[in-house]
Amino acid sequence: MAEQPTTPRDRYDVVVIGAGPAGLTAGMYAARQGLVTAIVAGNLGGQAVWAKHVENFIGWQMVSGAELVERFHEHVHRFDVDCFTSNLVNAIVPDSAGGFEVFTREGLHLVTSTIVIATGRAPHRLAIPGEDEFVGRGVSYCATCDAAFFAGKAAAVVGPGESAADAALELSTLGAGPIALVSENALLAPESVLVKLAEDPAITLYEHAKPIRIEGDGHVERLAITGIQQPAPIQVLEVAGVFIEVGSIRVDDFALGLVEVNERGEIVIDKSGATSTPGIYAAGDVTDEFGKQIITAAGQGARAAMAASRDLKRQ
Repeated sequence: MAEQPTTPRDRYDVVVIGAGPAGLTAGMYAARQGLVTAIVAGNLGGQAVWAKHVENFIGWQMVSGAELVERFHEHVHRFDVDCFTSNLVNAIVPDSAGGFEVFTREGLHLVTSTIVIATGRAPHRLAIPGEDEFVGRGVSYCATCDAAFFAGKAAAVVGPGESAADAALELSTLGAGPIALVSENALLAPESVLVKLAEDPAITLYEHAKPIRIEGDGHVERLAITGIQQPAPIQVLEVAGVFIEVGSIRVDDFALGLVEVNERGEIVIDKSGATSTPGIYAAGDVTDEFGKQIITAAGQGARAAMAASRDLKRQ
């Protein structure tokens, strides 16, 4: 990956927006296909850098998210890719040549024939004391990623709906317990899921309750909750982990009105990663694809770059 250029090239074949696993893989694959490539991102690594332990990326029995992202970066560095970090895209405008102009808040302007959107999604935070302090030390936003580390340990799941219910069931399946499922309202999930929760002796449902702080010494040890209707007593749960399942924030508002999105705000793509707008592709957590994981994001990034290369060569 080239050092951050002082000025961009006159025109790129592909501009990748985002530098997480999907974006970095897309940039590497595009460059290997001989495309003039740029990556534009606010930061390097995306959500992957938050993962303290990754044990489900094939070829690595255990690696931190930060180390894995650094290896991705080193791999991309072998190729001629212009990387513009600390740049947040705020507009994409079609140009007269059938391509696009990409603008950032910081004043960067790139012209490109195709775009791969790989901005990911940022999890909603609880915004309570202890949350930021214990990220990667008991606080998790991904049960699929981290539930296996809590076998034989008590855990809490916070969330109002089906994703929270699924996280609690996954924790139970992998041997965690007891498990507290905390929801500010009546839990919204399919009846079949609610029945499974009720039948699982490891799971206790706390409805109409909210978390107020996470406590511990070096790692999560307690979650304090209280009732929604005040005044209400504070209850302290002894847990080793807190899984936060309260949704996510889209980080690609520049794409609204440009490509089709579903009811969850995810970009709709076809089997090649193409969006509803010719010349724009998407990969990773920002899409409507199932399975929001590092390994699936990387695969989607490769696929989107290959599709962009194929389509450019057909022009």
